Amino acid sequence: MSTPIAKSPPPSPATAATSPAFRIRRARRGDAEALTSLLKELGFPEGSDTQTVHWVTSHPEIEIFVACDPQDRPVGMLSLSHRPQLRLRGRIATVDELVVTEAWRRRGVGRALLLHAIERARVLSVKRLELASRREASQETARFFTACGFVEDCLVFRHEGLEARRP
Repeated sequence: MSTPIAKSPPPSPATAATSPAFRIRRARRGDAEALTSLLKELGFPEGSDTQTVHWVTSHPEIEIFVACDPQDRPVGMLSLSHRPQLRLRGRIATVDELVVTEAWRRRGVGRALLLHAIERARVLSVKRLELASRREASQETARFFTACGFVEDCLVFRHEGLEARRP
């Protein structure tokens, strides 16, 4: 189902002509190519593959939301995973990826995707919402996350032996 879930804020008169509308919907299997392009922009040169996109879009504890232009082409994406956690006595959710294509940045797309994820977390009765970001994220990116209500909280370690090395 692809009903609009969130709307961009009404444009100010100064930006009305330069800020086309977008809408947020769940990703579909047919979005595989666009999701791969967005992941490449995020810094993952391999992107993804169709099989993984199909797996993730049908997984019950992962949701991918895409912001689409007026022609329904994804221009941004956010993946949200959620699962039960013992120490929280409830669900935890993580924003695993958030990316907006270069041409659509600074138009409220990233903020709208995050607000959508926050609302979805509320619907799921999530006790904690985390956002995973690369250590080398810019100060501008960190300020953006802070402005959206996130605080820097913990350090994450990953085991290198279980994943392919990135260049």
